[in-house]
Amino acid sequence: MKARYQPEIRRAALAALRPEDTLISRQRIEDEIEGHPDRYPGLSGRTRIGRRRIITLAMNGMFSCWSKTEGVHPSSFVWKVKSEQEQPKTDPEEEQ
Repeated sequence: MKARYQPEIRRAALAALRPEDTLISRQRIEDEIEGHPDRYPGLSGRTRIGRRRIITLAMNGMFSCWSKTEGVHPSSFVWKVKSEQEQPKTDPEEEQ
């Protein structure tokens, strides 16, 4: 069942991701799905518990769990979707 929803979950995760982010939480993915149900028809029709279970299973299959790499509480539903090296470097002069 997870494979059926994987494209929607990937789209929701990437849509909820801000350009400077390397991590995405299950809550941010849920907010994206609830905010745009027309973009995610398969997931928006599921119950909250069912949607959370599907998101967790699919994201665990696609991305590494942040809690395993950073030593945070294992019940955190946060995934590392980009490495720090993928982030663009900002020039200190640009920030002023």
